[in-house]
Amino acid sequence: MISISNENKKDCCGCTACANICPKQCITMTDDNEGFKYPSVDFNKCVDCHLCERVCPIINKTESEEEPKEAYIVRNNDAEIVKNSTSGGAVTAFCEEILSKNGIIFGGAFDNDFEVRHLSAESVEELKKFRSSKYVQSDLTDTFKRVKKNLDDGRYVMFTGTPCQVEGLLKYLQKPYDNLFTVDFVCRAVPSPLVWRKYKELKTKKYKSEITYANFREKTYGYHSANLTLRFANGKKSIENTKTDYMLKSFFDGICSRPSCYECSFRKVDRVSDLTVFDCWNITRYVPTLADDDKGYTAVIVQSEKGRQMLKNVSEKLIMHEADVDTLIKNDGFMAVNNPYKHPKKDEYFKMLSNGAELDKVVQTFVPIKLSRQLLGKTRGILYRLGLLNRLKKSSASTRNSGR
Repeated sequence: MISISNENKKDCCGCTACANICPKQCITMTDDNEGFKYPSVDFNKCVDCHLCERVCPIINKTESEEEPKEAYIVRNNDAEIVKNSTSGGAVTAFCEEILSKNGIIFGGAFDNDFEVRHLSAESVEELKKFRSSKYVQSDLTDTFKRVKKNLDDGRYVMFTGTPCQVEGLLKYLQKPYDNLFTVDFVCRAVPSPLVWRKYKELKTKKYKSEITYANFREKTYGYHSANLTLRFANGKKSIENTKTDYMLKSFFDGICSRPSCYECSFRKVDRVSDLTVFDCWNITRYVPTLADDDKGYTAVIVQSEKGRQMLKNVSEKLIMHEADVDTLIKNDGFMAVNNPYKHPKKDEYFKMLSNGAELDKVVQTFVPIKLSRQLLGKTRGILYRLGLLNRLKKSSASTRNSGR
């Protein structure tokens, strides 16, 4: 009997490797009451081949190798790309390099219903959908199969995702491919798709219009301000931050993340990807001669020779500064090696939500937003224009990097 199941939820990251490898298609990924997908096995079809176990990245943890020694702080030379990216726009440069070889990119993006899925891109224009963070676990469906087919056809493929998704893909492939390039991003945790759906329902109801745009990290008030921005068909707009938004408050208070994230098997400096990327909040600590212009930089750790070659190939598109790996992890990559805080009322939160309560009521019950924060949120635009948000930004950046 195989050990793949949906019972021990902290031991499943939802990478889909087991479902994609199954030769009898007897494993399907199904939602639980928190909105996360887990493998469901039809044992009437199962032939006990145990392939699912062999490709599980948690059952088969990769042994730690030599710690990476190279790291950089980078920013894209294209100001428009930087403006629309979460941090410094480095990943766009990597994507463009793969596309120049007639390659294909796979990464997390919004679909037409603003659900987060792994989609593909084969042109520079399509890369826009990958920019900006999506604080929701992406739905991979058959992405691993599509990656393999393109690799076997001889195409260059770039895959970006959480460290567990990248490791799941590599386990699924079962052999190295010279034409595969992988990028993982340092991940706090993956929030529930159910919470995101409830959030969209709440906002659509409030603004009486359909959502036409979503960005979890729009730089409306600068790089250091994490704002979730929505735009609606009727022309209205919603801009909220980590202290005033129901979705962001749930995420940063540790109450809506996947169970495996609180005991993550992939939090380590050395990764199986070619490059690791994350936010650089403290540019002046690495490059004292630079002033923080609040536009954003990307921290990059080189994990392989492929990664080193990629940075060399795109160097003309990037502003690059060398950085010390240990210093980067200590100051900005905290979540690469430390698990996030888990709220003690997480089960009650999801029970109330799955019983039909609206998200605002659930949030105000378990992780309430203070009235003072709501009032401050309404004046945030004015404070930004007056140049009075610096202290708030520093406080927010400290909170993001504190593990809570």
